[in-house]
Amino acid sequence: MRVLLALFLVLLNPYKEEREVVVTKKMITVSGQTSIGGFDCDYAKNSLKDTLIIDSPLKSKELVFDIPVQEFSCGNFLLNRDFKKTIKAEDYPHARVRVKNLKSNYGHYSCDLSVDIVGKKLHYKDLPLKRVADGISANLVLSFSELELEAPKKLGGLVKVEEELKLEFKLSF
Repeated sequence: MRVLLALFLVLLNPYKEEREVVVTKKMITVSGQTSIGGFDCDYAKNSLKDTLIIDSPLKSKELVFDIPVQEFSCGNFLLNRDFKKTIKAEDYPHARVRVKNLKSNYGHYSCDLSVDIVGKKLHYKDLPLKRVADGISANLVLSFSELELEAPKKLGGLVKVEEELKLEFKLSF
């Protein structure tokens, strides 16, 4: 009976032990589709000084990173220029991502994520995270209208960018 009670308490213990991991790389990828194909623009930053705290009993601990929008790369200078123009890099030179309240639950992770981009603040509470080989990642689907942006068109409207954008946030540790 004592063994059963001990097992029950271990499995249902609401007080998980806080863990720290050192973030070695932060990456954000913005993907979308056009009428002639897809595109991926990414920002990656190696980091050896950021610490991510998992299952912290204090809700105030967070990981914040600023993203210089000019450092996004889309593969070639034409796409880079169009992407930066579309997300108004001159008016909003930085984006900010905040990760807080990172929780684990038997191999599944979630966090509260805030994204400040193009002057808009987006908040996601208990966002499910996916465990990947070297860390965790989150996927969001946004629309140009949600960000109050206009989907770009080229060549008199022959080349159009679809309304949906996919954002992937990845933290490696």
